[in-house]
Amino acid sequence: MSNTVQPNERMLRIAVGWCGALLLLVAWQLSTAGSDSMFFPTPLEIFDDLWERWFSDGLAGGILTDAFFVDVTPSLQRLLIGLLVAWTVGISLGVLLGRIPAVAHTVEPILHFMRAMPGPVLLPLALVLVGTGTTMRVSLIAFGAVWPVLFNTYSAVRRVPEGYLETARTARVSRLRILFQVILPAASTGIFAGIRVSTSLGIILLIASELVAASDGIGFGLTQAQRSFQLLPMWSFIVALSLLGYLSNLVLSGIESGVLRWHRLLMAVQD
Repeated sequence: MSNTVQPNERMLRIAVGWCGALLLLVAWQLSTAGSDSMFFPTPLEIFDDLWERWFSDGLAGGILTDAFFVDVTPSLQRLLIGLLVAWTVGISLGVLLGRIPAVAHTVEPILHFMRAMPGPVLLPLALVLVGTGTTMRVSLIAFGAVWPVLFNTYSAVRRVPEGYLETARTARVSRLRILFQVILPAASTGIFAGIRVSTSLGIILLIASELVAASDGIGFGLTQAQRSFQLLPMWSFIVALSLLGYLSNLVLSGIESGVLRWHRLLMAVQD
């Protein structure tokens, strides 16, 4: 029997998830609307502040306010560049280690040692070696986010059925075509799993890097709001981080769904 999720079932899951989120927001609104506590504003107050802060410039101004390009755009650029570097390096090294066992056995202990270093702990060293600019923040994101992609790719490439490769060699397919038409497609499920984990780590490292010696970005804005005891803006930055993580996961899920459609069809045929 096929394990493929039908469209109606997928829509039902999405609807249930949104209903759960809506109920949580309603409960939050009702519990804080009558409260005099300044520490917990209502969701409506938070989203109103978020809208006014970043999306209230009107159609003539392109909707986005100047604050958006100070608070959000730098963070998005750093995150994207850092993740692209991590994905490129991680997939490349993962394929290399997966296809050449001698290299894997040599460098794997070193890679596990380096992976055990928490990214935020390296922040003081990065400040000394690289400085306080964007390069430091991108480097920290790339270093911390590369490991899930690398090891997931390595593991997935090792599990590619040898029969696939033998068939390609028998058909005299070139090594480059074998890589892009056999190995990477067969390992894509594991690669995407690593990419999604690395994205979450990248967001954490982004904010950690922007909490120190920054002059813009979401982490910087959050720190400034906290230091000046502006609780409503502080909640707005926290919600913005949550939305960034959610939207990143949504985009990656859409890309993964399209790329791996062939894999689900193959599994359905095999079942």
